[in-house]
Amino acid sequence: MKAAYRPDIDGLRAVAVSAVILFHAFPGALPGGFVGVDIFFVISGYLITGIVTSELHDKTFSIAAFYERRIRRIFPALIVVLAATVFVGLRLLLPNELHSLGKNAVASALFAANLMLLSEVNYFDVDAHLKPLLHLWSLGIEEQFYLAWPLILLALPRRRMPVAAAIGLAASFVLNLALVANHPAAAFFLPFTRAWELMAGALLTFVPEQPRAAKEATAIVGLVAIEASFFLFTDKMTFPGWAAALPVAGASLLIASQGSTVNRILSLRPFVGVGLISYSLYLWHWPVLVFLQGYLFRPLNDTLGFIAVVLASALSVLTYFAIERPLRRRSRVLPIGAAMAAAGALGLYAALVKPTDLPAELQAMLSAADGVGAWRVHECMLLDGEDGNFRNCSERKRPLIAIWGDSTASALIPGFRKLQQDHEFGISQLTVSSCHPLLVPARSANHYCIEKNAEIVRRISEVKPDVVVLHATWDVDDRIETTKPTIDALREAGVPRIIILGPAPAWRGGLPNAAVNYFRRNGKIIPEWTSQYVDSDAGDRTMSVIAGELGVQYVSVRRALCRGDECLASVNGSITARDIIHLTKAGSEFLVQQIAPQLGIE
Repeated sequence: MKAAYRPDIDGLRAVAVSAVILFHAFPGALPGGFVGVDIFFVISGYLITGIVTSELHDKTFSIAAFYERRIRRIFPALIVVLAATVFVGLRLLLPNELHSLGKNAVASALFAANLMLLSEVNYFDVDAHLKPLLHLWSLGIEEQFYLAWPLILLALPRRRMPVAAAIGLAASFVLNLALVANHPAAAFFLPFTRAWELMAGALLTFVPEQPRAAKEATAIVGLVAIEASFFLFTDKMTFPGWAAALPVAGASLLIASQGSTVNRILSLRPFVGVGLISYSLYLWHWPVLVFLQGYLFRPLNDTLGFIAVVLASALSVLTYFAIERPLRRRSRVLPIGAAMAAAGALGLYAALVKPTDLPAELQAMLSAADGVGAWRVHECMLLDGEDGNFRNCSERKRPLIAIWGDSTASALIPGFRKLQQDHEFGISQLTVSSCHPLLVPARSANHYCIEKNAEIVRRISEVKPDVVVLHATWDVDDRIETTKPTIDALREAGVPRIIILGPAPAWRGGLPNAAVNYFRRNGKIIPEWTSQYVDSDAGDRTMSVIAGELGVQYVSVRRALCRGDECLASVNGSITARDIIHLTKAGSEFLVQQIAPQLGIE
């Protein structure tokens, strides 16, 4: 028995995709809009489980037919977006970005984007938000789930299906809770820690219809839960964790409230219209946003966001009527398979090819952005969730300088190594990606950072450095009340000298992109010193005040790398930053040479 079409679910899709787009295109307008993806997961689990169980009941279910429908539903629009993204990327992106795009295009065509991103989005990948295919991680989660779930349903009698869904939901949710504190990226991207959201939708298939009065109440509660998630959540919080239960529960309650006043409102034409194109709209909105920022080389603002939404909407309508609907209604698996192979080949080409419009001088300058070997990744610079103890990260020379901070602190190591060639001192590298050297974090608590920073303080007590240098991507969120416990702990550990090293200049879009953009617009190499593309010095001023109030020495990186409004873009033919804020080897060596006297190295 085929389930009847529910326009209210298309309306809920409209709410979900609109939330995601508002979150991306107008930062701050809907701080928790990212939970729209979680709503999509619940909808998907409900609809697909309903289709499979209905066909099993009618004895018409076929695994081959199921996957054929998935291919016709998902691939046509996806292939068009992948091909268009790679085509534009070949003209706009840097060699390393193009290589990354190619890998992500291939992974997306194979529905493994979430696994690829799990390996890529890490310590020095501060430009992750500018990956044109970043958003396709959610498709990977869904399709990996559907590799197993239909087979499980096929193997079970109907009375066991809700039990299996409940067990799967509970197990996945517990795994999510177990990983989210110390392994947040894994909890976010792995299918095993997200399956509970689809299972929540699947369980709804087996819930009997409720009385009208109950539906009215559950619909209102569900709507409030979703709205609360949109406005109370932020991208700074630990997620998914417990928090994701709120939008998932809200979406589940709304789906279970068919016929309520809220659901009838969701069934109105404007909601349904947006819901029908929601898949294409989701696919298009992110690459359009990324490429508009890259082409115009300006940070996202309301005007740019509005243009992106209009353009993505137009592309979505065209894709829906010209691609999605026609191919969804006909069996075109072979042509779609050929197009899928072509998209994968195009992605592979993008991963291997290098742009040819850049002069040799600029390509040589950009090559300085490659390689982080001196950072001692996995040993003395731990990535998200890694269980290192820094035992081999402190030299036995004196005086001993301990460098404690995030990945930007690791970027200082080449400079200190160069300085060691002419000066006698040791280095203790105690760095953890994305973790400010603060025992009390300024932003939402990352339990992994708290744990590792406490471990670093214990290590400092053991090796007894003569100087501790604290360095990170300091920002205006950092406060004296969060910095003071760290300074107090270091003083209790007997550290004679504590130095707060200010943040490096931040280059809008990343310095390599700035250099290419400057060449393409002006036909010449970016000047050695430039005021273009450099963000404000708010973080530098904030940390200077904090250091003064705490009575510790402050060394400004910005003063060493900038003169007035101009900052150093290149030195000896190499750019000084590998992205927005991480220094290259050349930049690190120049900086450390400049600040050495302030560190007591003369």
